[in-house]
Amino acid sequence: MNKNILNKNIYGIEKGIIELKYKDFIINKNKIKINNDFFNNKGFIIFYAPWCKHCQDISTDLINLSNDNLYIFPIGAVNIEDIKNENHLLSKKAKIKQIPTIKYINSKGYLLDYNYDINIDNLKYFINMNL
Repeated sequence: MNKNILNKNIYGIEKGIIELKYKDFIINKNKIKINNDFFNNKGFIIFYAPWCKHCQDISTDLINLSNDNLYIFPIGAVNIEDIKNENHLLSKKAKIKQIPTIKYINSKGYLLDYNYDINIDNLKYFINMNL
């Protein structure tokens, strides 16, 4: 398989999920805050790798969910394999132990752990409970 295909981003703004980079976050000790105008201080961030089968499998559901909730609960993505943009450093600071991992952005813009199974029903429920 072509290595370039394996390292290509799964998401993109044209799909309704912005690809985020290390520079889109403010890291202060153990707290990580989003620094990107796409977010209205609430949303999901998925940490993924393009070669990950589970990440690929959930991508269509996340894109559909994002497009349904784009202006009220946006979704961003971090390709942890994007070394050029230092995303591997962000995943280390965010303590990403497995992929895919979803974090949520609270009303103050901080990344917090999403402690539920990653499936479309749980994500929809979480969005509805946090609007």
